[in-house]
Amino acid sequence: MSAALPAIVVFGYLAVALVVGALAGTRGRGGTSDFVAGERAFGPLVMYFVMGATVFSAFALLGTPQRVVERGSDVFYILAFGSVGFVPMFFFGPQVRRVGAREGYVTQAELVGARYQSRLVTTMMGVATVVAFVPYLVIQLKGAGIVMEAVMGWERTLGAGVVYAVVVVYVVLGGMRGVGWTNVIQGVVMIIVVWILGLWIPSRLHGGVTAMFDAVVQQHPEHLTLPGPASRPTTLFKYSSEVLVSVLGFTMWPQVFMKCFTARSARLVRWSVLVYPTFLFFLVPLIFLGYAALLVPDAPRDETVLLWLVNLPELGAGPLVFSFLAFAILAASMSTGDALLHGGGSIFVRDVLVVGFGADISDRQQTVAMRITILVMGALGLLLLQATERVSIVDLLLLAYAIPIQFLPPTLLGLYWPRANRAAAEWGLGCGLAAVVSLFAIGQLAPAVYGLINPLGLQIGVLGLALNLGVMIALSLARPSMAKSHLKRFIRGLG
Repeated sequence: MSAALPAIVVFGYLAVALVVGALAGTRGRGGTSDFVAGERAFGPLVMYFVMGATVFSAFALLGTPQRVVERGSDVFYILAFGSVGFVPMFFFGPQVRRVGAREGYVTQAELVGARYQSRLVTTMMGVATVVAFVPYLVIQLKGAGIVMEAVMGWERTLGAGVVYAVVVVYVVLGGMRGVGWTNVIQGVVMIIVVWILGLWIPSRLHGGVTAMFDAVVQQHPEHLTLPGPASRPTTLFKYSSEVLVSVLGFTMWPQVFMKCFTARSARLVRWSVLVYPTFLFFLVPLIFLGYAALLVPDAPRDETVLLWLVNLPELGAGPLVFSFLAFAILAASMSTGDALLHGGGSIFVRDVLVVGFGADISDRQQTVAMRITILVMGALGLLLLQATERVSIVDLLLLAYAIPIQFLPPTLLGLYWPRANRAAAEWGLGCGLAAVVSLFAIGQLAPAVYGLINPLGLQIGVLGLALNLGVMIALSLARPSMAKSHLKRFIRGLG
C-alpha cells in the first residue's frame, strides 16, 4: 500500500481538480465574457489565490532549490522582484478594471490597441503573447513530467501529457472560473506543503535552520554572496538586469494583467496587490531546502534536486512525504499552466483572429475557437517539451520574460500620457520585439558576436525595453497627440 501511496495521492488530486474546474464553469451564464473574465465577479479569496498561484509555478518549486545549489545567493533575485513586482498594478490596475468594464475589454491587447486605435498594436501584442507563453508553458510541462517520472516511472513527455490532459479538460469546460477555483486549492496545497518540508528537512538533516546556515558559512561561503560559486558566477550587472526585467515584466504578463478584468471591483484590484506579497513567504522554505541540499555531498544541480532531497535514505521521509511533495509540485505546475492555456486561447482568438485578421465570428463561435486553441497549445507544448529537454527552467523563464516587458511602454504611457500616439506605439513596440528576437537569435547562433553587442550580459528584455521606450517617447513628441475626446475614455482625470 505504501508504494502505491504517491500514485493514489497524485491521481486523486487530478480527479479533484478536474471535478472542481468543470463544475466551476457551470456557475456562469456562458459566452465569451464569462469564459475569459468570469463575468468580472471574482471576490477577495479567489483573487488572492489567482494572483499568487498563477505567478508561482513549477519554476518556484523546482527552480528555486536548484538555483541555490547551482548559483547560491543569486536566488534572492526572486524575492527582490517578487516583493515589488505587483506595485505598478496598484496604480494602473483599478483604471484597467474600470475601462475594461465600461468598454467590454477582456484582454490586455484589446485595451492597448483600442487606446491607440491600432489593429497592428493589438495583433503584435497577441502574437508576441502566444510566443512568450510557449517557453513558460514548457516549464510547467517539465515540472509535471518530472513528478510523474518520479511517481510512476513514466517517460516525462507521457507523464506531462496525462497531467495536462486533465488541465486542458477543466480549462476548456470551466474557462476562467475553472482556473480560479482550482487555483484556490492549488495555492493552499503549495503553501502548507513547502513550509512543512522547509522546516522539517533542515532540522532532520542539519539540526535546524540556524545550524544549517552556520554550516553553509563554513563549507560554502561563496553561496551566500555575489558573484556566487566560480562555476556559475552572477555579475552585479547580470543580477540587476534579471531583477529589473522581472519587476517591469511581472504585471505585463497578459495572464496576470487580465486578472484586473476578473475582479468584482476596482478597489479589489488594489486589495489584491496589497496582500499579494504575503504569498511570497512560501518561497522562503524553498530557499531553505536549496541550502539543505547544498550541504549534502553529490547533490544534483538540475531540476530534480528537490525530489532527490526528499528521497534521501538518512531523511527517512517515507512515501507519505514524497506523495505530498509531488502533490505540491503538480499544484504549482497546473496553477500556472491552466492560466497560460486559458490566456493563450483567449488572446489568440480575441486579439489575433478577431482584431488582427478581422474574423467576423459570433460570441459563441469565439468561445468555441478559444477551446480549440487551448487544445492546440497543449499539444504544441508537449511537442516542444522534448526539444528543450536540456534547457534550464530558469533560463526558459528569463527568456519568456523578455517579451511581455515590451508591453510596458505602450500600456503605461497609454494610460497616463496624452502625448502617446498611434505611430509611437506601433514603432516602439515593433522595435522592442524585433530587438529581443534578434538578440536571442544572435546569442544562440553567434555567441562571440553577442558578447560584443552585450558585453555587460544584460537581459535582452532590458535592451529591447530601452529601444522601445526611446522610440515611443521620440515619436510621441514628434507627432501630434490623438483626439482628446478619444483619450478621455482611457486616461482618468483628463479634462
